[in-house]
Amino acid sequence: MARKLDALVIGAGPAGWAAALQGAKLGLEVAVVEKRALVGGACIHTGTVPSKTLREAILDLLAVRRGGELGVQSTLARPLGIQDLMRRKDAVIEQQVRTLQSFLDRNQIRVIAGSASLVSPQQVRVATPEKEEILEAERIVIATGSRPRRPRDIPFDDRVICDSDSILSLDAIPRSLAVMGGGVVGCEYACMFAALGVKVTLLDRRSALMRFLDQAILDSLCHHMREIGVRIMLGEEVESVQVREAGRQRQVLVKLQSGREVKAERLLAAAGRESNTDTLGLPRVGIETDETGLVKVDEHYRTSQPSIFAVGDVIGFPALAGTSMHQGRLAMLRAAGQEPPPARALPVAIYTIPEISMVGLTEEECRQQGVVYEVGVARYGESARSQISGRLDGLLKLVFRREDRVLLGVHLIGHASSELVHIGMAVVHTGGTIDQLADSVFNYPTLSEAYRVAALDGINRL
Repeated sequence: MARKLDALVIGAGPAGWAAALQGAKLGLEVAVVEKRALVGGACIHTGTVPSKTLREAILDLLAVRRGGELGVQSTLARPLGIQDLMRRKDAVIEQQVRTLQSFLDRNQIRVIAGSASLVSPQQVRVATPEKEEILEAERIVIATGSRPRRPRDIPFDDRVICDSDSILSLDAIPRSLAVMGGGVVGCEYACMFAALGVKVTLLDRRSALMRFLDQAILDSLCHHMREIGVRIMLGEEVESVQVREAGRQRQVLVKLQSGREVKAERLLAAAGRESNTDTLGLPRVGIETDETGLVKVDEHYRTSQPSIFAVGDVIGFPALAGTSMHQGRLAMLRAAGQEPPPARALPVAIYTIPEISMVGLTEEECRQQGVVYEVGVARYGESARSQISGRLDGLLKLVFRREDRVLLGVHLIGHASSELVHIGMAVVHTGGTIDQLADSVFNYPTLSEAYRVAALDGINRL
């Protein structure tokens, strides 16, 4: 006999844990099925948290090197290894898992370690090493996340040729690295390894990197990437990938359709991600997916089955941890018959070096929508705080409607941009104007005062 619940969540990553916690706050009996032994999903175990831990360690190393500007000379006691850079990773993951599990326990959410498959629109079969059981729920939320896509024509061995999971298990820092894919993951890793002094070549078949970014921000990113040594090769189709013996070492040879070749000690194939839905039995219950396997949902994250919702990576862009948590919460509110808050522009953060963040409309989107707009810009290099810290690379750009000066978009590149974007986001969400930013008093010296500078710049252009 099936055990009955108010709500069942499949997947304990950001989208899943947010949905489950929201359900519990509404007084629902909620359970979560997670195929891993520990909660957190790819975000905590193989993706966001480990990679950002690596990035933070690299930034710390760069800070030590900057000490030379103060006349401080430092020498490493021994050659730096990848294990040194990742030393914090396991501790951070352990702490994150412990914290998340405590949240779930505190809210009396049962976590079942097992594989889930849909039996009917309200029933899920859960297979564990010991047994199988059927769980029945009035509401089901699919939040199974995604995994790196591994094209069949690339001979992955997770040592010489890696995906974005296995690159975190390298046994040494390579002297050279080829990165296939100029999306978010590819650009983040290209920056990290280049900052370590690795010779990095970034390949992409498209004519531009991350087209969703504001053009000024993208231009600035490409400039900085080239400055730290990233060789960017766009419009290049890969013909073949081979691993060859080069003396005592193995080497990757990437042949391009243009006839060019790229050689490197290691290859990172950042060829996108694919949703973890292939074992869920979606066709069995009539849930529609697109040609890439992403689950189709409406504006409330409801699938073609009214009792089943899908959130996070399984529904596609932006597939970020923060937005996935938001989607999970909204889906559970709707599933419980609650009215979710109105749809708002969601922030995006990209952890390149320097980092990027944005919320709202770009200039291109304003033109497409026929919005008459203007912009205001502040440059980090003109900020006292940036000059004090020595982090001079970056800019803040505000996009606003000329007619009433309402702020439509915020775009940043530079130190702490993933934090600074939230100031502008609050103004965008409340329909505020750049005059509010121009009239605000910001602590001096701070990076935040760039908002006032950019707002005044925009007003001066009217």
